[in-house]
Amino acid sequence: MDLAAKKSELLDWLLHLKDESKLKKLIAFKSIIDNEVVAHTVSGYPIDKQEYVNMVKEADERISSGKYTTMEDLEKEIENW
Repeated sequence: MDLAAKKSELLDWLLHLKDESKLKKLIAFKSIIDNEVVAHTVSGYPIDKQEYVNMVKEADERISSGKYTTMEDLEKEIENW
């Protein structure tokens, strides 16, 4: 089967798709394909370059505003586990 036939088959399947959950998964997959994945969260969610940059900027803002846990505070918290 050549590329044009594969595309046609996929388009036909997509046009007749009635399951919204499958459509949502396909849209999410398209996003992954369209955007280069540069990292993953600890739960396995793929992160593209723009998302990663945004996450780093948000982390920098939290640090600048003092919203972080110091190593000493973390060690004290661990003692209570």
